[in-house]
Parts: sequence; structure tokens; C-alpha cells
Amino acid sequence: MTAGFQLSTDFTPGAQQVSGVSATTIPAAGNAPFANQLFNSQNYLMLSGNFGTLKLGTINHTSLEAEMGAQPFATAIGSGVSASFARLNGIGDAGNILNNTANATGGARMVRAGNSMKYDTPSFSGFQGTYNHVFKNDNDQYSSVGMQEFGLKYNNGPANVWYTNTKIDSGSNQIGVGINAAAITSSVTKHNILSGNYTFGPATVYAGWTSSKQDLPAGNTVDARSWNIALKYAMGNFAFMANVLKVDDKRITDVDRNLNALGLDYSMSKRTTAYVRYETGDNDRGSPTGNNTGAFTRWAAGMRHSF
Repeated sequence: MTAGFQLSTDFTPGAQQVSGVSATTIPAAGNAPFANQLFNSQNYLMLSGNFGTLKLGTINHTSLEAEMGAQPFATAIGSGVSASFARLNGIGDAGNILNNTANATGGARMVRAGNSMKYDTPSFSGFQGTYNHVFKNDNDQYSSVGMQEFGLKYNNGPANVWYTNTKIDSGSNQIGVGINAAAITSSVTKHNILSGNYTFGPATVYAGWTSSKQDLPAGNTVDARSWNIALKYAMGNFAFMANVLKVDDKRITDVDRNLNALGLDYSMSKRTTAYVRYETGDNDRGSPTGNNTGAFTRWAAGMRHSF
């Protein structure tokens, strides 16, 4: 039996601070006790043995693994998992310790949440089951959602497959932000994610499918599907990447979305890689022609080094 812990910090170098909860992503503006502090990312206590692994704390969801398994861009530009464009609709969590955010056209992410308990079974010939439970809190402005997530994954050799079913229960005091100031009060959101990838020689092909539904007391529901196909091809020190993603909104408002992305990595050494990313898409394809504020184009270039 093994016991351990992990403490992680996300930095925002441009703002000269660590990232995390801000006054715009929690219920009470100006009340951001976890903003700009260390250990604002994945942090947990762990106990593992022949029974599997138990984690307590702020833990990455299995659905985050599933979303990253559907494409080679991780959670950055081009992935469909970034803060700028996320493929899920309705409610998710963006790594905030206190609360969730909702965005009608920008999508939602499943990253991690505080007050979590996650259990991973032992691996049986590549198969592994997971269960993640987040305890709900209905205490005034500090209210937070409850969540139950079941996952099944297969990681063995060239093939990798994930399936997750997530239920998010927002309490009676849960408050949204911005254009969704009251959208997540007493709502139940359900996400299903199926993804996988397969490597043969220098190429890896990816595919993913999601469904999102949300029930509100007022009857305003979320009902959407998404799918994507992606490719990564290695040639010497270069790796070429592409991703095509579509989100189909089933509601009458029909807020369909799409994303197309390209990427290039250049391996300078075993630990240093230069990269370029480009994406273009639309967060609201149903907008009138000539007045579409949902269209976007983004690019990034940089270098990463592993220690």
C-alpha cells in the first residue's frame, strides 16, 4: 500500500500572478479567496494498493482525460477544451475551487472541482473503471455543485478508448455569472463523452463524440451533440496536427458551433519543443450573415521545456 499527495499550481505569466478563481467566476463579485494563490490546480491526497487508487481533494475528472484523448492539442488552442472554445454545452467546471461557469455559446469544460473523491479500479488487461464524487454545498454565496461521474477506459498498446457519464446537480443557491446570472440555479446537467485514438506507425488518428442535456425549473433545456476527428503525423523532428470539430445544438434556438485547427511541433531536443497553433471557428453559426459576432480566429507560438 502506498500513500502520497500532489500539489500543483497554474501560473499566468502575462498577468504576473497565478491563475484561479476571479471575481468574475464566482457568485459574489469581489469575493475571490483562492485567486492569485499557490496550489490552485490539481491537489489531492492519495492511497493506492491492490484495491486500486483513492484520491481526496481537487482532482482532474476522467472526462477531462476523455476530451484530451479525442485530439492531440491537449487543452490549448485547437483542442475544443480550451477556455475560448469548449465542446460541451450547459454547465461544466473550469478548475474553479468554489463554483462553476456557464456560457451559452462558448461551451463548457469538465476539468476539476474541489471537495472531490475519486476511485480508480486496478487495471484488468488495459480496462479500468473510475468513479468521481463531488459533494454539494448549498451554503449561501459559497454554494457549489454536486457531481457524480462514472468512467471506463481502455489503454493498452496502440488503442486507447474512454467513456464517461457525468451528472452535475446545482443547488438551490447556485448562482451563475454574466449572461447566465440565474441559469444554473437548481439545474441538473448530464454529459456523455466517448473518445479514442489509435496509433499506427508515425500516425495517430483520433475521434470523439459528446452529448449534453440540462433540465431547469423554467424548462429552458440544453440539448446538444458534438463530434470531432483529428490526426497527428510525425515526420523526423516535426509533428503535424489537425482537428475538425462540430457542435450540433438540438434546441429551437439552434446555436450550432464549429472549430477547425492546425498545429506544428518541432522537437529541438528530447525535452524542448517549439510549437505553432492556429484555429478558426464560430461560436454561433446561426447568427445573421454579416452580423456574426461568434466567428473567431486565433493563433499561438511558443516553446515548452520539461525538467
